[in-house]
Amino acid sequence: MATTTLKCPNCGGGLKFDPEQQKSVCEYCLSSFTSAELAAATQAAEAKAEKAAKAAATAAATAAAAAGTETTTPGTDGHLAGYVCDSCGAEVVTEATTAATFCYYCHNPVLITSRLTGEFQPHKIIPFQYDRDKAIATFRQWAKSHRFVPHSFYSASQLEKMTGLYLPYWMADYDAQVDYQAQAVVRRVWVSGNTEFTEHKDFAIERKGTIEVDNIHELAHGKIDRTLIEAIAPFDEAQATNFNLTYLSGFLAEKFDIERDKVEPMLESRARDYASSLLRESISGYSEVHEQKNEVDLALKNWFYALFPAWVMTYRYHGKTYIYAINGQTGKAYGELPVSNQRLSVASAILAAIILVLAILGGLWLW
Repeated sequence: MATTTLKCPNCGGGLKFDPEQQKSVCEYCLSSFTSAELAAATQAAEAKAEKAAKAAATAAATAAAAAGTETTTPGTDGHLAGYVCDSCGAEVVTEATTAATFCYYCHNPVLITSRLTGEFQPHKIIPFQYDRDKAIATFRQWAKSHRFVPHSFYSASQLEKMTGLYLPYWMADYDAQVDYQAQAVVRRVWVSGNTEFTEHKDFAIERKGTIEVDNIHELAHGKIDRTLIEAIAPFDEAQATNFNLTYLSGFLAEKFDIERDKVEPMLESRARDYASSLLRESISGYSEVHEQKNEVDLALKNWFYALFPAWVMTYRYHGKTYIYAINGQTGKAYGELPVSNQRLSVASAILAAIILVLAILGGLWLW
């Protein structure tokens, strides 16, 4: 499987993308490089990946034809795949959807470029704006603001599990041709002397034109908790930039496992609903509005495969897994907190003791 590690042009060390500087940084010689400065290295990596992918496909087809059956990677169950680290040569097994990870042996960031080319090459990416330190600080502040959370939940060993992850999304831009008609009524009632007057005015409302509905998106990975990810939304898609391998180095990334045709009806429905809601918001000041026609015809302008950033951490407590996430662009956080029964019991005992003491003192005062 084709892989690459973005190497520092100065010392050969592995590069990691630094959200604070918005540059790729070498942890060894501390050099930093913009995406433009590493463009040549990226193009070489992509060319290598395409060549390796073609060679692998040819070899697999030849082997399958010779054996007359499909072949699988030894030691895998169809959901795992192996690769060789460019830095140390070790073989590491990953999930079949993982596109960026770390070598378990030398800890250098590894890009599995064969999963980032062809149909799996993203068009857009929102780079991380929150680095690891900011993510951990946000988590500490959030966790410590809640009572009865186990101390181990924000211990140093637990914080090591904080992982920067790029999530795969499908994005679409539409032009919505709208044709809207309605009858509206304005009523005004007033009293003069002993007489009540009612004024009734009828209006014909018509809206026609084109509404641009851009950046409608849907998560393209089935194993990720959608409730959690939706809770840290929204992302600012206007900051999405053209995909470049340098943004992935130092983070994990998943490729899509939900095909475009599965989410397209969902995105079209959202685009129609959004266009219809904009029409209704443009109509105000009437006592009643009776819709007669509300047609929305969509024309697809652009379709993108994109990666959005998130910090994710899991915590196992009393047999239950808790998941915490931070939007890697905005810092919005969400998660379910465990409750320490021991801390809760101690607090309850202290509260009961205080109530008992106050009751005794109150009784003595009455006597």
